[in-house]
Amino acid sequence: MSLLDHALKAARALERAELRYALVGGLACILMGVRRMTEDADFIVEAKTMSEVRRLVSELRREGLPVVEGEAEAAFRERGHFTIVTREGRLDFKFASSPLDFETLKRAVEVRVRGELVRIARLEENIAAKLLVLRSLKDLEDAFWLMVEYWDTIDWARLRELMSGDPLRAARELLEEVERELGSEAAVRSKLEELKSYLNRLRR
Repeated sequence: MSLLDHALKAARALERAELRYALVGGLACILMGVRRMTEDADFIVEAKTMSEVRRLVSELRREGLPVVEGEAEAAFRERGHFTIVTREGRLDFKFASSPLDFETLKRAVEVRVRGELVRIARLEENIAAKLLVLRSLKDLEDAFWLMVEYWDTIDWARLRELMSGDPLRAARELLEEVERELGSEAAVRSKLEELKSYLNRLRR
């Protein structure tokens, strides 16, 4: 059993619960070709009532996923997230609350993974979330990789709209912020130099 297997179980549960969802974050990037490891499968979920949340909990349990109903209910009330911990990693479910969340859900695309259909965030929403919301060094690396590899595929006007400005400028500013905060560590400096080379390629 792998993290992807658990993510497919969660996707089946979400489909049966008839809830809009999108797989986002690191695992979505891996499915787009990013070469990295992740211990999390992140989902954005739209639920409008507590009964829908309880239906989701029931379907997750039907898939053998150890969800705590009280945590899911509290996350819904707070428009936050709840987590299912497995031996292979974590499944994180965030209830949609921001404009970017709802855009991600609206524009998610279906892809076939191991013969099953899974809804994943589009390139533009995934990049925007990594640069605007998540903002870790790994997220910055993912965003740069996606922008380089899919330069001719990305809807740059759409990405600028999502980010309310120039995505390359936002990427540069985030890179500078990470460098100020973590640049004294040797391993981080090495990664920052690699990311600067990505940014230079993007500027061309």
